[in-house]
Order: sequence, then structure tokens, then C-alpha cells
Amino acid sequence: MTESEIVLYIWPGQWGLHSFEPMCLAAVIFLQLSIPGKFSVVECTNPELSPTGTLPFISHQQHVVATLSAIMKYVTGLPEKTSRITVSLTASPKAQSVAWYEHCVSSVGDLVAHAFYAQHANWNELVYPALTKMYPIPQRYYVPLRIRDVYRKRLEASDLWTLPGEELEKKSFLDRSKPDTEQPDKHKDRFLRVFEREKVAEKARVVFDIYTRLLDTKAYFYTDSPTSLDILVAAHIWILTQAPFPDALLKELLKNSYPSLVSHADRIISLAFPSPDSVVPTSRRKHSLMSLAPRLNIGRSSKAGAEHTFDSYNLLWLGLAVGGAALYMFKVPFLYDL
Repeated sequence: MTESEIVLYIWPGQWGLHSFEPMCLAAVIFLQLSIPGKFSVVECTNPELSPTGTLPFISHQQHVVATLSAIMKYVTGLPEKTSRITVSLTASPKAQSVAWYEHCVSSVGDLVAHAFYAQHANWNELVYPALTKMYPIPQRYYVPLRIRDVYRKRLEASDLWTLPGEELEKKSFLDRSKPDTEQPDKHKDRFLRVFEREKVAEKARVVFDIYTRLLDTKAYFYTDSPTSLDILVAAHIWILTQAPFPDALLKELLKNSYPSLVSHADRIISLAFPSPDSVVPTSRRKHSLMSLAPRLNIGRSSKAGAEHTFDSYNLLWLGLAVGGAALYMFKVPFLYDL
């Protein structure tokens, strides 16, 4: 890593993806298309390192730039940028592209978040185990649940937080062991599960239909080369189609009904990583005991409630660890004297 090299901080890669988080994956694709071989990646699980408290962000010489849109703007102004991405659009397409960018972040982003955090099988069997492996003890016991809770608020607002499968699993053993004649709600629960899945599928169809019409028969949304919108949409679709979801509702919907969007995502990925040799230098930021201590909020806006909760848990665990160590050191000499 040289002093002039751009360093990109992202959520870690999983399941063959450079990152499991869409905005971070989009940042990797964008830099690979813009400045291939001139940046490195640091996998990070602490958004507090970022000036905005979110990932991705980049550091370059004395500059630190956070949020995907700001990263794109910064890198676009570098003299060493390549020309594989369309930078300049005319006024009308440029305004439309900005609007579509925000629409993708909210609508397609909600679908990815639903697949990760609201679909019961995906959370229990895929996402939660992956998140726990990213964190050391004790953070692995509470951080994944807090991350899910943050997304829960977002998905409830968009009516995509539906967990009929989880509600069924919470029933007691006695309730589940009753014969069918003694379980009047069994068929009702099954109907609810089918209804909720169809509701999610219908919301996804509305979103995917929009981008299918926008793409039409073109290779890219606006020009003969990818724009920021192409990269953003492709990152979301690529995650939905490549992650090994146990509940593959959205993956199957995309592959069966929206092949043009899947092909578009494949095209972007192939352009960014044309061969197995197209490897981005990647390192992992190691955890230490100091990672348990909350960071001072200097030069940043006030923290969100979830971030305050993270710090409260960190202080609690740090206090228990220090207190336990002190108690052990105080007691051990007396035990040896007995």
C-alpha cells in the first residue's frame, strides 16, 4: 500500500461476493472500473471509523470521503481515472439518473434488506451466522441483532417486515405437537405465510418492472458504457442472485421473470472483473480490546439511537471485563495463601 493509493473501507465479503452490502459492493465495482490496480480494500466491521458512521468510505492522502455518491464524485475528478464509465450526461438524463439512483437505494435496497433480515430462513441459516463470525467476543452476541433491528425499522416503514415463519417457530412444543384437529390456527398461519410471500413478490415485481422498462433492450441504462446507476442497480441484483439464500424467493423471481436485469448485472461484473486474475488487494482490519471502547464523536453529527446503543453495550462489556480481571487479581493471592 503506497501513500498515494486509495484505500476503500467496506463491509466484509461473503459467499464469493466482494461485500455482502450493496453500497460497498457498488463502490468496489466503481473503483475497479475507474482506477483498476490503483486502490486497495480493507474489510471493516466498524462503521464508526467513517466520518459519517457508515460504510463505504475511502482514504486518499489527507482526504477521507464517505458515502458512495461522494466517493464517485471524488474519484471522477482524479486525473488518473480511466474512461470505462460514462461521467458526463446531458442535463435531462443527468437529472433523471440522480432521481433513479435515489430510487434504487430505497426500493431495490429495501428488497435486499428484506431478503437478508426479514426472511426467517435467510436470517437464521445464512446472514446471522455470517455476521457473528465477523465479530469477536463479546460483540458477536449483540451487534448482529442490533444491525437487524436497525433494518427492521426501515423495513417496517416500507411494509416489508413480514415474519410469519418466525412466528410459527416461536410456538411452544405443546402447541406444535397437537393433532391437526386441536390446532384451529394451523391453516390460518399457513395462509398468512403464503399471503405475506406473495405480497413481497408483488412489491418486487413492481420495482423490477420499472428497471426492466428503463433498460429496455439496451446494454446499459443511458449510454454505451455504464453509469453510476448501472453500477448501483447491478450491485443489488448481483447480491440477490449470487448469495446462497435458503429462501430464494427474490432470486428465483429475478432469474425466472427478469433475465434482462440478471444479464445486465452479469455484464457489469464481467466488465469490472473480466478474468479470475482481476483480484483487488484486500486486507482485514483486526479487532482489538480498544474496539470495545466507544469513539469520541468529534467533528460528526450527533449519533443515531442505534449507535448510542452499540456504545452502551461496549461500555458494559468493557466494564465487566476490567472488573472481572481486577477481581481475579485481587482474589488469587489469597487463594495461594490458603
